[in-house]
Amino acid sequence: MEINKIGEVRSKYKEPVGPDEMRKSKSIIEIEAEYIDGLDQIEDYEYLQIVFYFHKSEGYDLISKRRKGPERGLFTSRSPRRPSPIGITTVELLKREGSKLHVYGLDAIDGTPVIDIKPYASFMDQPTLSLQKETPRYRINKLLKYQNRQDLLLKAGELHGHYCPYLALGVLASADVLKRFDAENDGMEDLLAVVETNSCFSDGIQYTAGTTFGNNALIYRDFGKTAVTFINRKEEDKNLRYYLKDSDFISREYPDAAKLFKKVIAERKGSKKEQEKMKELWQKIAFEIIEEDVDRYFKIEEDVDIEVPDYASIFADQHCSKCGEKLMAAKAVKKNNEVFCRDCAESCYYQLDGSGIVKVEKE
Repeated sequence: MEINKIGEVRSKYKEPVGPDEMRKSKSIIEIEAEYIDGLDQIEDYEYLQIVFYFHKSEGYDLISKRRKGPERGLFTSRSPRRPSPIGITTVELLKREGSKLHVYGLDAIDGTPVIDIKPYASFMDQPTLSLQKETPRYRINKLLKYQNRQDLLLKAGELHGHYCPYLALGVLASADVLKRFDAENDGMEDLLAVVETNSCFSDGIQYTAGTTFGNNALIYRDFGKTAVTFINRKEEDKNLRYYLKDSDFISREYPDAAKLFKKVIAERKGSKKEQEKMKELWQKIAFEIIEEDVDRYFKIEEDVDIEVPDYASIFADQHCSKCGEKLMAAKAVKKNNEVFCRDCAESCYYQLDGSGIVKVEKE
């Protein structure tokens, strides 16, 4: 068997530390001259799989206590102490400079020999397609099981469009309650979230808990509080209410971010540079929040007195006599023995927008 070194890691870590810590840092992989041609068109890939040699690893135990959790077999762990001390990590490729690959997320120390690089391809490297067809929230459930809140926040950002403190708070509360309920949500209204605000907080809840407006499991109460009550119908309507107990922590602990928010968002006066700076600070704060204990931010109440909504009704359909479009019969307006949608009937309607639930009168 022959294994060749193709490059070496340049990292600020000279000695091993926790892999979670190292994966939050940038590194450089410097490829040896004879292998540089193999990097041709590598910039086309956002993610790479780095195969490396644990050059400081000595010996191994087939059964041992892991860094987190009880004793288990070596081949069910990611320990660097292995019969063949080889590691593999998926990293983000930030840029290439000649023989140097700048990457993010590599848990290898300075001087680590790199023995191979492969492009990461989700359709080949994630053997979860059949599992996700069977359980749509398969990947989210895995993240919740291991309380990988950072990755949950990353995914919630895809829904929300940016990272911010209140998105992180929604993820934090949702991850905690599903752990306490020991529940997985299949979107069939057995898990409900009664939110009391229509802020960024609710998007963190919708993504992480899987309680959405579309599956009738997100109930909105226009109270204007950063609070949510989760209800588990499968356990006799067991519930937990999470209330943000210190809504002033941002202005107190992050005054620069609070000032920028006021100027950029509240007053809509910020420059492009100030907008980008605010997003940068918001991102930093969000990823600090997600690492904190949930009790740091929330007052958590058990079995609060709350009226549990019934399962969603299935309404018959009708057609508007004017536009001909189909609508729920319960939302129709009757005039002169004809059926109209509220738009064609020029009737008032209720709208959920940035102000909350508002009544709109047709002119």
